[in-house]
Amino acid sequence: MKQFFKTTFACVLGVFIAGTILIWIGVIMTIGIISVSTVPTYKEKNNTILYLNLKGELNERSKENPLSLLYSEKSEMSLGLDDILKAIKTAKDNDNIKGIYIEANGLFAGYASIDEIRQALLDFKKSGKFILAYGDQYLQKEYYLASVADSIFLNPVGMLDFRGLSASPIFYKNTLDKIGVDMQIFRVGTFKSAVEPYTTTHMSPANREQTEVYLHSIWEHVVQGISQARKLSPRQLNACADSLMLFREETRAVQAGLIDALAYRPQMKQKLARMAHADKYEDLTLASVTEIAGLPRKAPSAQDIIAVVYADGEIDTSPNDGINSRKLVAELDKIGQDAAIKGVVLRVNSPGGSAFGSEQLWEAVDRLKQLKPVAVSMGDYAASGGYYLSCGAHRIFADAATLTGSIGIFGMVPDASALLTDKIGLTFDEAKTNRYGNFPAIHRAMTPGEKAMMQAYVERGYDLFVKRCAQGRGKTADDIRKIAEGRVWTGADAVKLGLADQIGTLGDAITWVAGRAHTPDYRRVDYPVKKTIYEELLSELGSYSRTSLEKWILGDRYRPLDILKQIQHLDPVQARAEIGHID
Repeated sequence: MKQFFKTTFACVLGVFIAGTILIWIGVIMTIGIISVSTVPTYKEKNNTILYLNLKGELNERSKENPLSLLYSEKSEMSLGLDDILKAIKTAKDNDNIKGIYIEANGLFAGYASIDEIRQALLDFKKSGKFILAYGDQYLQKEYYLASVADSIFLNPVGMLDFRGLSASPIFYKNTLDKIGVDMQIFRVGTFKSAVEPYTTTHMSPANREQTEVYLHSIWEHVVQGISQARKLSPRQLNACADSLMLFREETRAVQAGLIDALAYRPQMKQKLARMAHADKYEDLTLASVTEIAGLPRKAPSAQDIIAVVYADGEIDTSPNDGINSRKLVAELDKIGQDAAIKGVVLRVNSPGGSAFGSEQLWEAVDRLKQLKPVAVSMGDYAASGGYYLSCGAHRIFADAATLTGSIGIFGMVPDASALLTDKIGLTFDEAKTNRYGNFPAIHRAMTPGEKAMMQAYVERGYDLFVKRCAQGRGKTADDIRKIAEGRVWTGADAVKLGLADQIGTLGDAITWVAGRAHTPDYRRVDYPVKKTIYEELLSELGSYSRTSLEKWILGDRYRPLDILKQIQHLDPVQARAEIGHID
């Protein structure tokens, strides 16, 4: 038997070493391929059309994707809002680019991000160049974006999704009950709904109220935008939404004025050629967002810098993704000491996260604004901790569809005693030197004394959050409490309530900061610096190899390990908003 285990261990070790060697051989080979393949393939040509392929997930920033070299087609599998805005601006000013062709292929994005692109397209139209849009199927957000086009086309057997907005949060209470886990909740704020999935099976009246209010606010904004672009009244548009256009005859969309004409792709090619004044479609060059955004530009001669700092994702929730408060604080401090940087725009797209991390970021922004102008540009979300780090800026810009506010705090401590003891059969004993020596412990429920102290701690965190908002917005704590309680607001309502200063884009925020800094001649620099394609490759392969090894060893037990890893890095006290997917 001893020899059997030795042989088995040797085999496993051999497989592991061989696998590791193969992985690193793959790394070396891939780097070699990249070094040969990353020579620019696109050169500026006449009769070019910017091809805005609405496909995949829209992120705040693009990143180098090593796996894109394996794709044979030009596709924007993971679009960056920064590259899209840059490409549209380049297309507006470049005489070789005759227009923009938008194609709906399944884009996952928030309405505030869609608005940023719409505003850029509306600005592009001032050049007199054309915008055409085509889709086999239009998702609702894609149609909202495409509505700015000069003409919108739909496949003769295609579909148009236009039905109004909804939010459908998922609740875990029944699942947790079945596995024997009770989430012990501590919160401040009637509207702080982030804990509801763990405590109930449906929305509370307060959560339903705030959800319906922000859904109607966003829908009103969307309808108004389409109304202006398509010359249709809000009443007509709502009638179309209530008719469930998705399953109506395609000609109905044309008759309603939502679509200009039905066309197959070959007809669209002919249309594009005519619009670009080319003899035939083959004379055109359809260039992707990445290609146009990557066109060489004249290096700005200005020495002064306006910094755009991205704060994207949850705060201190994951060690690899989202906002790492310690790193971002260090970045902001470094920017504060750079004399060439005259002003800062903090681009915030975050539902919040760690209350502790949010406070560190607030304090860093407060230090920074003593040195230079600081504005916040809000993306799809700047809620809870995302608002916490924003509220101290000199000026806050939001999109009408931004979800913000959610000024509230909560804490969660799991009690897994039913799972561990009743279901699995584990028993626990203890020895300790002091009364609370084994706190916290997931194998038992918290005592009344522990719960009281935890609630008091959460309430102190809420009081500090309210104080920070009051300081940043020039209001009293009582003023903030009236609109706090964890309630989520749209950007449009946030401006009315004084939580934000004005509706505007990232570009508007940059312009304001430059004016506040008295710096009319400047160049923009984005932070943090993006990873190179090599750094992305090594990071992804390193993560992939670790994950693969864990899955191989643990098999079906990998998922519980993954959950435990996430819990390990989760601050028990959160300034975070849980908002159902808006569709």
